[in-house]
Amino acid sequence: MGQPLKILSAIDIPWNSGLAAYAFDQARALRAAGHTVAFACPEGSAAMAFAGKEGFKAYPLPDRKQHLRLPLAAWRLRAAAKAEHADVICAHTGRTQTLACLLGLPLIRVKADARPPSAGFTFSRVHKTISASGYIAGLYAAAGLDSSRLSTIRQGIALPGYRPPAAAAPLKVGLLGRLDPVKGHAVFLRAAAELLSAGVKAEFHIAGYEANLKYSTLQKLADGLRIRGSVVFQGRVEGPFEFMSACDIGVIASLGSEAVSRAALEWLAAGRALVSTSAGSLPEFAGAQWRVPPGDHGALATALSALLSAPEKIKALGEENRARAARDFSPEAFAAATCSVFEEAASSRRGGRPG
Repeated sequence: MGQPLKILSAIDIPWNSGLAAYAFDQARALRAAGHTVAFACPEGSAAMAFAGKEGFKAYPLPDRKQHLRLPLAAWRLRAAAKAEHADVICAHTGRTQTLACLLGLPLIRVKADARPPSAGFTFSRVHKTISASGYIAGLYAAAGLDSSRLSTIRQGIALPGYRPPAAAAPLKVGLLGRLDPVKGHAVFLRAAAELLSAGVKAEFHIAGYEANLKYSTLQKLADGLRIRGSVVFQGRVEGPFEFMSACDIGVIASLGSEAVSRAALEWLAAGRALVSTSAGSLPEFAGAQWRVPPGDHGALATALSALLSAPEKIKALGEENRARAARDFSPEAFAAATCSVFEEAASSRRGGRPG
């Protein structure tokens, strides 16, 4: 490692998301390597809460929906960079990228959302863009942007303790994620109805917090499909692994988005068989045999049936997934690649190259 750096991480969304989770893991990795990280983020945001909980300094920044406060956001970001004597600015959204390019410091852009990137002056001022998945790197390629200034760094994950699948009837199929139409809960329930009507003995578990969808809506759908007795609505859970370890098979039924998928990585790390759609980055986690088109409940039922009818496949696939998580998504590899990008950006400034 080179000399310790002072890094200001700018994230102007108020909610938790894959984008935010990536920013938090990145901050932990940089701090563990000896660098100092501070956040510029909205008051009351998930990032502000994370900073307070984990001991990172944080500076208030208007969130990106407050368009009329753009001058204040620019002033506050500059003040935070000055207070921190920042060596590098890290922007996690398009607006913070625009604001940060005015500071004249080396600028790292982290892209962990599904919005298509675009060329422009601010992109030309970014020293390096970190794409959080191969899917996102593909968005940059499709936009015709310079791939030489792009590094794909997937999140790492520490393996939790392993609990073998119970493999006892009824087998448990789980979907964990925020309640939002894009997550495909309705497709999951329709696939469950098809399996149950064919005589498959299984339970279908749903967990996560309400966002743009209510549990009451899903319960009404389950009632209409006449499967209410085989569906368990668990609500919000603390941490993913207790829920995942209680399931035999994990499902990600997303219709879109999934530029990064923390849930997919967690299912792998938990040592569970995973069936997913092909949305976003999901093909980077689930094998071709276990991927289905988004929105196709029949295809999802078919893939699940192949596992539910052969419990030995469930255990073998889960073990294969856990081994892949250890091999391809280690926290050490994530940290090393992340630090390399930031240290190279800082050295370019000392060497006189533009940031």
